[in-house]
Amino acid sequence: MRLNTLIASAALCAAATFCAAANLEAQSFATHPCGEDSGDHSFFARMFGGEQACEVRSTTFPLVNGHLNVDGQNGSIEVYGEDRNDIYLEARVSARAGSQSDAASILHEITVSTGGTVEAHGPKTYGNRNWGVSFILRVPHRLAADLHTLNGSLSLAALNGSIRGETTNGSVRFDHLAGDVHLSTTNGGIDAKLDGPGWQGSGLSASTTNGGINVSAPANYSAHLVADTTNGGTSVSLAGADQSGVHRRSIDTKLGSGGATISFETTNGGISIN
Repeated sequence: MRLNTLIASAALCAAATFCAAANLEAQSFATHPCGEDSGDHSFFARMFGGEQACEVRSTTFPLVNGHLNVDGQNGSIEVYGEDRNDIYLEARVSARAGSQSDAASILHEITVSTGGTVEAHGPKTYGNRNWGVSFILRVPHRLAADLHTLNGSLSLAALNGSIRGETTNGSVRFDHLAGDVHLSTTNGGIDAKLDGPGWQGSGLSASTTNGGINVSAPANYSAHLVADTTNGGTSVSLAGADQSGVHRRSIDTKLGSGGATISFETTNGGISIN
């Protein structure tokens, strides 16, 4: 009897776990057309052209264990911290093909998942049949996040935590971040805005292969600044910077009273700290 009870309990637990996962996967979305003025500036649209079908899907779901994963392709990822406990997601889903009807057919095959990882799935792309999804997420200020996209930009603001972000063929922009932050792009520039008296958290690293880096910060900002470029120049115009550590293609200096290390690196591009 006890064995049967344990087996039944285990089955119930497994079923509950499966149902919870299924509920996350079967997230319901509100849907509306993108609108004539929305435009489509993603990498695949510029490359392939054709007829477009587009819609915006939005939903709200819980932040599980304080961690957010986003995996994108052919679209941007934007994450904004707010005074909230859940996550609001807006997915801009776009398809292109030789005809409007074919584009609409592709659009209906694209699904967006919020279970474990926010990501999109769709039909195989070939010729002029292509699709992409851009994500905008409004999240709690404090969280851990892993963000990856291909052929799209990465934009972050007002976040504090362990943040990992990576894109290929897209720019990286961030504003008012804190924590342990690592961001990179392969083909794109980096535009950063630092705030407050200094970096709050263990540190920041931001790197690109082909692109310039522009960083703005308050005049009295404090940090340990490290920067390096292979093919380009460096400059620091902050009043509190120790210029003895600023060289033609590298920087290793103290801003203000020093502090956590913030580092910037590019292979082909200049680095400007102002």
